[in-house]
Amino acid sequence: MASNFWSLEHSPDRLAVIVAPTGQQKTYGELRADVEREAAGLSQLGRDSLLMLLAQNRYECLVLYLAALQAERALLLADASLNEGLLQHFVGTYRPDFIYSCNQHSLSGYGHRNESGLTVYERERKEPVSVHNSLALLLNTSGSTGSPKLVRLSSNNLQANAESIASYLMLTDRERPITSLPAAYSYGLSVINSHLFAGACLVLTDHGVLRREFWDAVDAHSCTSFAGVPYTYQMLLKTGLLIQRGATLRTLTQAGGALAPDDIRKMHQLAVERGFRFFVMYGQTEASPRISYVPFEHLGGKIGSIGVPIPGGSLRIDASTDELVYTGPNVMLGYAECREDLAKDDQLHGVLKTGDLARQDEDGFFYITGRLKRFLKLFGKRFNLDEIEHIVESQFGVPVACFGRDDLLMAVVEGNHSAAAAISEMLRETFNLPTNNVRVEAVAKLPRNPRGKTNYQALAHEGAQVAAAPNAAPSQGEATRR
Repeated sequence: MASNFWSLEHSPDRLAVIVAPTGQQKTYGELRADVEREAAGLSQLGRDSLLMLLAQNRYECLVLYLAALQAERALLLADASLNEGLLQHFVGTYRPDFIYSCNQHSLSGYGHRNESGLTVYERERKEPVSVHNSLALLLNTSGSTGSPKLVRLSSNNLQANAESIASYLMLTDRERPITSLPAAYSYGLSVINSHLFAGACLVLTDHGVLRREFWDAVDAHSCTSFAGVPYTYQMLLKTGLLIQRGATLRTLTQAGGALAPDDIRKMHQLAVERGFRFFVMYGQTEASPRISYVPFEHLGGKIGSIGVPIPGGSLRIDASTDELVYTGPNVMLGYAECREDLAKDDQLHGVLKTGDLARQDEDGFFYITGRLKRFLKLFGKRFNLDEIEHIVESQFGVPVACFGRDDLLMAVVEGNHSAAAAISEMLRETFNLPTNNVRVEAVAKLPRNPRGKTNYQALAHEGAQVAAAPNAAPSQGEATRR
């Protein structure tokens, strides 16, 4: 049986990590020693301690993550760029015993000290908490909105998905991926896990794919692969960077939402011309996160498909609802919405109802046709529209309805034109969204159905007409800013 990726059981002389900004290098022997040293310290903490890491693509964060898995200590992994207010909400809900960060924070009820390049915040008043012995990792499905709803993953979930991804991507120890996505994002984390399983060398950087420093690192360290969400490839095609840079790239992957069919065709053509492979994939954090992929040799004839199940998993369509259902060893234990939920056992037993509607073609390839739940994916991050509405209503005290598509968040405010500009600014700043991806409109009255509930179908129809208009008037918020 293959060893766990966090055991790092590869040749000690093999290169494991390159830190792009500094050029620092670590072999598997050095990485293993650093992880084991950190794990020994974590083992001194009680099993019923909850750790939280505000992660960046930095060596110290990688070591702590792997050490928590080795020491079997439950870790809540959050993005270091999380809005400070949303961070406080997280901390208040789960009250972790220890918080690790590369940055300084003002956290009420916590004392802090510096250790190994990380600042450690320790809760001053400990509270009893029961942590199930299968719980290894907690990830947010809606990192953008700071929802306290977390996915509970076991170490077996993570290992199964890492093995499966390494299998269908045919990863070897000669790979050299660059961290093009945040480590706290399940897609970005799966890149780390699968390549450590294969014994590859990770190139760590926090620079985005449109930054010159990112491509300098790709070329300087002969990177062989990177991962991206739809927006990543839209921008790379627009700028021509994939033609100008990255001569050593061999494998590119895309997930985190649906890439437009025309962009898939362009990427497929570019891959054929330049001699690399391009994989379109589908997944959810609830599945650790990969569920399906389109084999590169079939991509040209299956534009728009999410592909076939990953090795070790299976997909079916519920006959009564058309909902896509996935079964596999990488399916989460269940959700946690409060500290007490950490004690829960496996509630799903390997079966995940995805919330997506789907169809299957005659060759066994699956296609997403719609959604059952109210969420969007922007830049690879899931946005729970109900939660965004709650945030707006709490801060501004106005009725609001949110909807949109995978490149646009739309909010309609009832009877308060003066609040539109402030709401637009809040949404962009809180969730780190570009101006063109947020639109706030104001109407005299929100459309409602006979039961008094918001008629989102009518709003979406009107919103689609506004968003599609080539010379559409700016939102009330945008007009005010100008």
